[in-house]
Amino acid sequence: MQYKRAHFVGLAALMVASIGTVTSDAAQTTTSGPWKLGNITVEQAWGRVTPGGSRTGAIYLIIHNTSPNDDLLLAVDSSAAQTTAVHESRIVDGVASMEALPVGIPMPSHGEVVMQPGGIHIMLTGLSKALIVGSTIPVKLVFQEAGSLDFEVPILPLGTADPTVTHAGHGTNP
Repeated sequence: MQYKRAHFVGLAALMVASIGTVTSDAAQTTTSGPWKLGNITVEQAWGRVTPGGSRTGAIYLIIHNTSPNDDLLLAVDSSAAQTTAVHESRIVDGVASMEALPVGIPMPSHGEVVMQPGGIHIMLTGLSKALIVGSTIPVKLVFQEAGSLDFEVPILPLGTADPTVTHAGHGTNP
């Protein structure tokens, strides 16, 4: 009986220490970018660690189009996943759902698209390995007019505050 209690207390202490580590790491980690491709700028890119060996992940970022012309995000890709697509999460009448968006995300002239948790994001399915804190994954965005942009997205801990919230109400989401 004494062994089980000591084991439980030790396990609880380990869990509390782990939570503290995640919180302190989250406060110290940042997103990456900006990356430029002509009049397209991508910034504040990040992904979250995948807990428990999950084979599904997400990437969040902000895309700015400073061109006087509209553009179209035609495709997203990452060699870290079998399938990569732009999805949107919604809550309608208290029911959460997520669906893939049609090919072609409008990039309005002098506008931005904010991809963030609970909204539009890049969904990664069939990950080749778990997304771990401190690692990066390759991402490619393909635009109709601007062309292709390749960059590396850092993986941040669970509990990381969404850096795109400062853009709330300023973005254009399809």
